[in-house]
This record gives sequence, structure tokens and C-alpha cells, in this order.
Amino acid sequence: MLRLVLIRKFAFSSFFLFLFFISAPVFAEVSKWTVGLTAGLYQPSLKTLNQVLQTPQIAILQDPNFQLQPNTPFRPEVRNIKIPRFKLDSAFGIEAQRRLAPRHAFIITVNVWESVREANDIAPQITGIVSELQDIPRTTRYNLSIVQLWLGWRYGLYVPSPKKQIYLDIGLIGLSFGQLTIDTLLKVADQGFPIASSLEASGWGFTTRWGLGAEYAINRWLAFSFRAAYIYGRVRELKVDRFFPSGFSTPPPEQAGGNLEPRPEEGDVISIAEVSRLGNLPNTESRENIRPLPLELNGVEVMLGIQLSF
Repeated sequence: MLRLVLIRKFAFSSFFLFLFFISAPVFAEVSKWTVGLTAGLYQPSLKTLNQVLQTPQIAILQDPNFQLQPNTPFRPEVRNIKIPRFKLDSAFGIEAQRRLAPRHAFIITVNVWESVREANDIAPQITGIVSELQDIPRTTRYNLSIVQLWLGWRYGLYVPSPKKQIYLDIGLIGLSFGQLTIDTLLKVADQGFPIASSLEASGWGFTTRWGLGAEYAINRWLAFSFRAAYIYGRVRELKVDRFFPSGFSTPPPEQAGGNLEPRPEEGDVISIAEVSRLGNLPNTESRENIRPLPLELNGVEVMLGIQLSF
């Protein structure tokens, strides 16, 4: 039902933009193209992901850390390393604008946001093929990137001169692509070798953008711009693109107790769950309320830009 509603909204907005765009010949004398580069800051909510990273009792089941072979001291809450929250970070983009009338313009905008979070700890008693290794330094890196594309409309609210204007900026139709990469490095110093694991996952979603902007032209072909907007969007789920296990990440034993997840395969939906240990057996764990991991993209974006007109 939700997908049908989104498809209808997408079709309606596309039809609106199509009608608006083909009206350009009426204003041929004022139509022109502008291409700009933008840079600024964006803070997506990422409410669920941040909660998972800050709560040892909630785990990403396909996380390379959570795929490490468990033992009595290496219980679920310990394998699920605590990571700092994703916060405000830099964003970059490019936009193209076709002016249809003195106050109206059709816009295409692409923005890229990327943020990295890392954490270090000591992983107790990692079981190897030959022997048990004690107190192994562990470094984990979470890399999240979000690419957003909007088709939209810009309306001049205040245009005191051809060189200056304040405008309403709306990204009516938007698509978002989210990619999450988790890398884990075990530094087995005494044995003289490192062990690395990696997970790559991605997903698509819909988004819109509503905001205000301003523009000041230096001359006929160069202008500076400013935009502040609030973004609404969500990537409902991520799917595994690639999983590379370490030498200490082994498939769960056939006779393991509890409900241990199998090794991630391409196309698996990234899931989260409340986790805990049952008893004192290393392979006996409880995983409750298993559900997909979404990416909430709602948040404020502030961008500065340079525009070239022709």
C-alpha cells in the first residue's frame, strides 16, 4: 500500500514538472541555463542507526563484529562494539537550473554526504584455528554515504533587481541512495599479522526538499548562492552487496543453540535485533524483535554555491 501511494505521488509530481518545463518557450526571452557547484553541511537524523551504534544490547546481525566466533567472555554485547553517533558533516553537490520566467526556474540537484565513525577496544579471547588468542586490539570503521537527486522548482519571492533575489527552493521529486560499509581490523601483534573483515550494503529511497535560498550576481555569467532547506526522506532497508569475513569469522556450528544467523550472502536484508546470551554456552544467544535497518534522512541542509550562467 505504501509503495502504491509513493508511486502515485511520484507520477503526479512528474506530470506537474513536465507541464511546467514545456511552458519554457512562452518565456524564451528570459530562459537560460545555470550550472553551479555547492558545498556545505547536512545532518540526517539516522535515528535508528545511531540508536543501534550506541546500544550494545542492539546489534546489526550482519556486522563483521557480530559475525566473529563467540565464546563465554565474548558475549553478544561485547562483540557489538559501541560507535560514536553520526552527526553534522560536510556535503557537496552540483545543480543545474533553467530559468523559465523572471521568477520561475526548473532545477536539478545532486548532493553527496559522507561520514565516518570509528571505535577501538580489546576483543577478549578470540578463538583461532590453532590456538586461543587473548586480548586482541580491535578497530572498527563505519562509513556511510548518501547520494540524493532532486527534480524541483525555484520561485523568486523577492527580486529587487536582476542581480539579487530571494527564492523558494523545492525539490519535489527525489531519490536517495545510501551505502554503508563496516570494516573491522584485529591487530594480532604477537602473531605478526592483522585480520580484516568487511561488509558493504546499500539501498534506495524517496526524498523531498523544502527551503529558502538567495542569489547575488557579480556579472552576467557569475553569481554566488546560499540555500537552507529541510530534507524529508527514508531508505527503508539496506541489502548486502559484499561480505568478506576474517579468519576468526566462521559459519555457526550445526548444533549451535539459540538462533545464530548464518554468514551474510549477497542480497540479504540488513537486520537489527535485541541480543543477549542464554546461559553460559558461547553459541547460545537470544535474538528478539528482528527487523530491517532503515536510514532516516530527515534533517537540515545548509549550502553555499558558485553559479555559472550561459
